[in-house]
Amino acid sequence: MKSLRSAFATLTENNIQVIGVSMDTIAEQRAFSDKFEIPFPLLCDTNGAICDAYRIEHPNSRPRRETFLFRNGILVHHDRAVNPRTQARDVIVRINELIGGGR
Repeated sequence: MKSLRSAFATLTENNIQVIGVSMDTIAEQRAFSDKFEIPFPLLCDTNGAICDAYRIEHPNSRPRRETFLFRNGILVHHDRAVNPRTQARDVIVRINELIGGGR
């Protein structure tokens, strides 16, 4: 989340919408968002329905960090091996690859 938070302005300038999903409660997410100043929405998936729909494993209610990129409502990229430190950069690189290096 730290890399996404740090690169949020760059991401939004490039028309990239960031949405976080976790299995934490609303109160836990609000505390997390406030503590780390998360500038994007966090969705609650307390029952694992979103994780199940996207086939994200969630042992002990702790899903792996994964990245999904959609273009015009179609899934165009899914990264199951996210590096939290480089996640934002990796997303920008992949989007540039998908659109041929342009905006």
